[in-house]
Amino acid sequence: MRETLIKLWPLAFCVAVTLGCNLAGNSGGDGPSGDSGSSSRSSDESESGLAGTTWKGTFKCDDGDEMQANYRFAESGNPIYEYQTKSGTREVELTSPGQTFRFVPPGGGVRNIVLNDISVSPEHITHTMTISDERASGETLDQSSSTISSEAVLSGSELEVEIAIRSQGTLSQPGIVVPGDESRVVCKGKLRK
Repeated sequence: MRETLIKLWPLAFCVAVTLGCNLAGNSGGDGPSGDSGSSSRSSDESESGLAGTTWKGTFKCDDGDEMQANYRFAESGNPIYEYQTKSGTREVELTSPGQTFRFVPPGGGVRNIVLNDISVSPEHITHTMTISDERASGETLDQSSSTISSEAVLSGSELEVEIAIRSQGTLSQPGIVVPGDESRVVCKGKLRK
């Protein structure tokens, strides 16, 4: 269980903050890049605030971790999500609830990511995503699920971001199911252009 959370944590963090992450030791995955959807923004909103910007900085987490972040927004103002598949890096604009990405991550298995909700304004963005990961080895099925909630607020020259990640894994074999402990991590950071 702990190993699964350790493997999932960098991806969960990347997804939560729509980072352009390069997860060390991972190279590409197969599968569709997901639904790109359409944005519900007006042209006035795309000319101010977060639209078309990139923010960088460090996130400090309540478990002691620190991570570098690169937070990007499309010209529409929607966050851009970059992810690693078995065949390389892909990116897509996050646009609407129900948007789904299903792909083979580096190292195999199947990863399913669903955008549960998203609210976008020129200076404030919130979204929640669910990541499920499934991998089989012999008769053992290793499954994990994380829910990531993210809020980003433009405050002067900084982008203040808070992310909460709740994770749990399950191992199963025929006739046996072993749920893992639930884990929760909160990360915060102030990013700059």
